Amino acid sequence: MDRPIERKRSWTTRRVAIAGAAVVVVLLTMLLARSGKSQFNVDSNRLTFSEVRTGEFQEYVPVSGKVLPRTTVYLDLAEGGIVDRVYLESGQQITKGTLIMSLSNTAAQKQNIDAETRLIDNLNQLRNSKISVTTSNLTLRQELLDLEYSIVNLEKTYLRYQKLIKIPNSALTQEQFEKTRDELTYLKEKRALLRERIQRETDLQQQQSAQIDSSIKRVDRNMELLSRIIDSLDVRSPIDGYLSTLNAEVGQSIERGQRVGQIDQLDSFKVQADIDQYYISRVAVGQNGKFDFDGKSYSLKVSKIYPEVNEDVFQVDMTFVDALPDGIKRGQTLQIDLNLSESKTTNIVDMGGFYHYTQGRWAYVVAGDGRSARRTNIVLGRQNPQSVEILQGLKPGDRIVTSDYETFNGVDVLNFPQPLGMR
Repeated sequence: MDRPIERKRSWTTRRVAIAGAAVVVVLLTMLLARSGKSQFNVDSNRLTFSEVRTGEFQEYVPVSGKVLPRTTVYLDLAEGGIVDRVYLESGQQITKGTLIMSLSNTAAQKQNIDAETRLIDNLNQLRNSKISVTTSNLTLRQELLDLEYSIVNLEKTYLRYQKLIKIPNSALTQEQFEKTRDELTYLKEKRALLRERIQRETDLQQQQSAQIDSSIKRVDRNMELLSRIIDSLDVRSPIDGYLSTLNAEVGQSIERGQRVGQIDQLDSFKVQADIDQYYISRVAVGQNGKFDFDGKSYSLKVSKIYPEVNEDVFQVDMTFVDALPDGIKRGQTLQIDLNLSESKTTNIVDMGGFYHYTQGRWAYVVAGDGRSARRTNIVLGRQNPQSVEILQGLKPGDRIVTSDYETFNGVDVLNFPQPLGMR
């Protein structure tokens, strides 16, 4: 039986086919290399976009703050002891001087009595010394006064003797005259020495009196301090306010310096906020913040910065700029936008997941026909939770993809099967 015989392709024909396929591969490779663009198809409905616009921009950071009394006084004991009686409980309004609790401390009271006795003895000695110095000075002045009187009388006698000694056959002898003259000279020299002594005694008295007065004042202060220590066993309120806490029970032993309570003034408040340490160099006293409460916006101002950093945060105190919000209470938490810069007009775009992926170095910019978005280098500036400032690479009217870029693997072009604006 006859059958057709297939003609086998020659080796030459196969080589031509292989060479042709290779040429096609090379051409495709060259074409792709010439374009240099990696692409990724994505449904635009799954993405978010933002249009570049010109508007007011202000850099701020959201922080959490707690409402606290503006003035707080802690009850730290100057002297420890055993709690004898507690007169008040936490949560009461009190006035300055109100007795809160009383302590007993027998050892401290005995030490106070002994110390007070020694101080009184010292005080008496100092006062006696001052009296003695004053008395000595008065005695010298009395002595000078007597000497002045004697000199005056002797001068009168000497003047009479001067006249009599010149009269011939006078009853006054030369010996009497000379004796009176010599005695007057002696008294005058003695007066000069006494005056010098009184002057030195007076200077010394002034120095000693100043030292004694200073010592007396120190003793008085020490006695006053001892009195305050004993008085401190009766714990009284130092201000008008609200007794927020009181930790003391009858019979409890409390050490010196231990904190037993806290008094707050609730007529004014402050806000203490925790801020990430990243912003510690950006925050300054006087910077403003704002928060919303009960449908209204209120302003705050940084009044104090605590430089200590604990668990990567530092704290600031903020005061209310205007009237306090109605209904705000101690311990309430507020969400605050703390301004880090002044407001200015600039080009901005909405913040999105793209920023964290690219660190603001590039973005996918939508083409004019809305069919694709091309990777474009940009320069971004300051940011806040809502928007970011544009410095280079974008202009008003441009649209960018603000979604997270994680799934795109950094390709050059995103292709949209359904063009934007034609959905």
